[in-house]
Amino acid sequence: MQFFARSLALAGLLGLSTGFAHAADTTINVLYANDRTTAEAHEEIKAKFEAENPGIKVSFLAPAESYEAATQSLLRGALIGDLPDVVFQGQNLIRSLVDRDLAVSLNSFIDADGGADKLGYDAGMLRIGTLKNSYYAIPFAVSTPLVYVNLDLVKAAGVDPDKFPTTWDGMVDLGKKLNDPAKGVTGFYFQWDVTGNWMFQSLDFSNSGQMLSADEKTATLDNPAAIKSLETLESFAKAGMPNLPSAQARPAFAAGKIAIFGDSSSNLGKATAAIGKNFAFRTYRFPLASADGRLPAGGNAAVMLTKDAEKQKAVWKYIKFATGPIGQTIMARKTGYLPSNNIAIQTPDLLGDFYKSQPNYQTNIAQIPVLTGWYAFPGSNGLKIIDVIKGHLEAVVTGKKTAAETAPALNRDVQALLQ
Repeated sequence: MQFFARSLALAGLLGLSTGFAHAADTTINVLYANDRTTAEAHEEIKAKFEAENPGIKVSFLAPAESYEAATQSLLRGALIGDLPDVVFQGQNLIRSLVDRDLAVSLNSFIDADGGADKLGYDAGMLRIGTLKNSYYAIPFAVSTPLVYVNLDLVKAAGVDPDKFPTTWDGMVDLGKKLNDPAKGVTGFYFQWDVTGNWMFQSLDFSNSGQMLSADEKTATLDNPAAIKSLETLESFAKAGMPNLPSAQARPAFAAGKIAIFGDSSSNLGKATAAIGKNFAFRTYRFPLASADGRLPAGGNAAVMLTKDAEKQKAVWKYIKFATGPIGQTIMARKTGYLPSNNIAIQTPDLLGDFYKSQPNYQTNIAQIPVLTGWYAFPGSNGLKIIDVIKGHLEAVVTGKKTAAETAPALNRDVQALLQ
């Protein structure tokens, strides 16, 4: 009886201690967007992180449909004091969080862990999330625009893949030859509607263009670079390019129904897995129309939002893990995004050997030297400007408006929204 009593007492103590352990668990709420490309990576990173940090639980909120939708959700949440603890936000929209004092500076956390170099963060990548001379975001997944090519269709047309066109005009001309309505094959498609006008910025920056003047007071979307970019889109429309949303275009390429496909490298992992051995495909560099042309770095970065000092410690651990060697290895292998951690890139067992064996991923890496920022419009009308630009681009892509008609109207409408 005495033994039984002692056993009950011990069980009670164990139960009590277990209760205390559960009470001490910290749950961090995480929001990310575009779940098609990164959901698997996020889930695996979460599982490994929780295994290494048993006192911290990660709770994913319902993924936002786009980076713009994530921003709208955050702005609504800020009004009622209901924000996630961390968001993986599109790099062109980090500015909106910093300007509204929602984002938390990460300088003190990075310094406390020995600095950016010790953590493996690439200096060039870190500049993406640097505003007001402070680190507000650590790049999680960085993309560049690529040209995906179905080599089986190209070779069948008698074209040597090693002599593939390096200009849009050349690609469009080849696409016309590869059009095969009888087989449902589209010769050329350019994924113009990617979030944040990113693919249009890619065209404009490749022509040495810019969205606004240096002082950010004047729209420059009617200058020669912008007009050339709009004319390029117009040439796609004149070649008979259909207007497909990403949800249709990407599966169509993976099914062998698009021969030449301009899209984000973020789709590379999914495309590779979906295509398998069904046909051979290769990635090519995005054409630079100007000698000093640049390409905007796409993708997203981790931003701390919680202002609770204790919870910030847990959030930083998670951000550090997701953007560290293990997290970045998982992310890069599951997607086509570039990692931002040099330790992951340089370690053979992580990504070093992986990249050597994957030539399609090397195209992405080769474009790092020409990367620039994904432009973020200033002021509270940033999201409206993105929508206005998209509307004008769609008119060109669908053949309803010419580039010459669109440029002045586009510039006027953007100027009207600048503050």
